[in-house]
Amino acid sequence: MKALLITAHGPPGTLKAVDVARSALPEGHVRVRIEAAAVNPSDVLSAEGRFSHAVLPRALGRDFAGRVVEGPAELVGAEVWGSGGDLGISRDGTHAEEIVLPTAGVSRRPSSLTPEQAASAGVPFITAWCCLVDAAGLTAGETVVVAGAAGAVGWAAVELAVALGGRVVALLKDGSEPARVDRSRLAGLARSDLGDLGTVVHQVTGETGAQVALNGVGAPVFRPLLDSLGPRGRLCVYSAAAGREAPLDLFDLYRRRLRLLGVNTVALSAEDGARILDQLRPLFESGRVRPHPRIERHPLEDAARAYEQVARGSASKVVLVPRGGV
Repeated sequence: MKALLITAHGPPGTLKAVDVARSALPEGHVRVRIEAAAVNPSDVLSAEGRFSHAVLPRALGRDFAGRVVEGPAELVGAEVWGSGGDLGISRDGTHAEEIVLPTAGVSRRPSSLTPEQAASAGVPFITAWCCLVDAAGLTAGETVVVAGAAGAVGWAAVELAVALGGRVVALLKDGSEPARVDRSRLAGLARSDLGDLGTVVHQVTGETGAQVALNGVGAPVFRPLLDSLGPRGRLCVYSAAAGREAPLDLFDLYRRRLRLLGVNTVALSAEDGARILDQLRPLFESGRVRPHPRIERHPLEDAARAYEQVARGSASKVVLVPRGGV
């Protein structure tokens, strides 16, 4: 079969799909024929060698949608999706024609989604779930500030927060295309010069401040997001791409009883991912959350160009389709 196998780390432009032997199927596992597999920014980092615990050689890729072709009888033929922080980093990943996974590492995918839509949901919606549900415990009526709202995780966070009954203030990078955020889902919109974030949150909350903020940007928005929170507010940090170090006023932190919450989906296994996707499935099937609206498909043989596109910050979700299915 073909797989995006790497034997050394390097730039995305060097990636190439190669022929590899099919893996044996251990007991308690399934073989999934990949129909679509998203390329995430973390896949680019993985290819470049940014994860110290990564193994070599390995096939890259964290997210997938496909069909079970071998395994327990009750699963053979099932349409599934999945995602894991171990996939493509500490074990072979999804940028291949097939993948072998523990049975608990796959989830039946929503019937309402195409394979490309299902594959594009993994990392973004799992990250949003881990922030809003597992870490922050968002409840209906609370206000959420989403930094990096024009990105894939930002889209997922807005969708999920609204589905959970939250009010969303989106923080967009200056120059970001407004169409990348559905304004009908927002209670407010601010720009990343941050000059109007406090004003927008004040208007939305009537001086009480937001209850939850999501930081997928890093240091530049850390302090303004903290300032946007009301008493007992929760700030979730899931990326520090724009800067890792930011000052923190400990007096302010404990006086306002704020909570800082770190979210790292790379620490999740495929089994963890499947459990979260099981909970997301009814939200997709009911239409309460929607997949990313822009998906660009590439054949597996075009992986280098797909990875380079993601590395440049694509406005679309980039998905690899094995077997030349474009």
